[in-house]
Amino acid sequence: MINQSALTVTQLNTYIKMLVDSDALLRKVFVVGEISNFVNHFKTGHCYFTIKDEASAIKAVMFAGNARTLKFRPENGMRVYITGRISVFERDGVYQIYAEKMEPEGAGSLMIAFEQLKKKLSAEGLFDDEVKKPLPQFPGKIAVLTSAVGAAYQDILNVITRRYPLAEIILCPVAVQGINCARENIDALNKVNKLRCADVIIMARGGGSIEDLWGYNDEQLVRAVAQSDIPVITGVGHETDFTLCDFAADMRAPTPSAAAEICVPDIYELYQLNDSLYFRLNNAINIYLNDKYSTLSINGQKLRVYDPGRILETRNANLSLIKSRIDNSVRAILDTNTKKLDILSHKLELLNPMMLISKGYIPVTRDKQRVVSAGMLSVNDDITLAFSDGDVRCVITDIIPKEQ
Repeated sequence: MINQSALTVTQLNTYIKMLVDSDALLRKVFVVGEISNFVNHFKTGHCYFTIKDEASAIKAVMFAGNARTLKFRPENGMRVYITGRISVFERDGVYQIYAEKMEPEGAGSLMIAFEQLKKKLSAEGLFDDEVKKPLPQFPGKIAVLTSAVGAAYQDILNVITRRYPLAEIILCPVAVQGINCARENIDALNKVNKLRCADVIIMARGGGSIEDLWGYNDEQLVRAVAQSDIPVITGVGHETDFTLCDFAADMRAPTPSAAAEICVPDIYELYQLNDSLYFRLNNAINIYLNDKYSTLSINGQKLRVYDPGRILETRNANLSLIKSRIDNSVRAILDTNTKKLDILSHKLELLNPMMLISKGYIPVTRDKQRVVSAGMLSVNDDITLAFSDGDVRCVITDIIPKEQ
């Protein structure tokens, strides 16, 4: 038999929900516990998870409107404080916490968000030393991204004009805190890079709380700093303040003034360096010239030793001496031979048959044979007598022997 007082499941769940919602203590509760089974529903932006301790667990949901206010990304295992209300999800008959606020236990939500984003970007290599760009040694134009009315700009201006007045400073006024900080800095970075109007960029502001500096932890701004073609120096906050832009920048300075000092050289140190280099260069030139003068002197001496003119002069002198000796030798030989010739000529004259003929000694020939004895002739022989002025032919008529 059916009981007419029986409730449907929906009626029961609706009644229980009404009871829970009417309980003033459950309209606003503070719960601490560990997150598990965390799901971020990307299409709707709602977050679904379980909050638990050592003995119990309860379902929880944070709708997109509240989730967008979170300063960190919830993760499994994270202990959190939740502010919300208890209600019943009628369809499943499950009671759960409808979270309105959530804070991490211990470190604040901003620090959690800072570490989470730092870990993510670091894993992508945005902070690696290998991607850092070198700073220009002598920047001609410097873009300064900061508030136009803040002390940071005056500090930067004072330092640069004192240290390196040759540089041109281009002020790019931006919000340095609040909801417009990240967007305005991104726009300024992109504009300076597009126009190529600076050699280096300084991004700076004075000190403040983590909330004041939070704009410099914006993920899109950090990426814009890392992707800048122009080197970026950050001087955000005081020495103990760190932002994610500091890690992405090519150089991080502890203060705006320090950023200006890093950015430009000290002109007085350059003057001293110039004087030192001038002295060293002048000294090096003198040493070099002295060395070359010494080498030139040595080579000059060698040149004088091997001077072709001197060699020709010496050889001409030697040649003249040799010629003189030859002339003397030839003259002596000629004189000697002349004397010998005179003696031989005299002897030849003495032996000249013509001389004998002129003295009456007449050569006698027979049949072209010389006759030197009477015994060589016979009566009736034809002979020839050779006189100096002609020959005479004779016939032998008689031979008279000489007495012994």
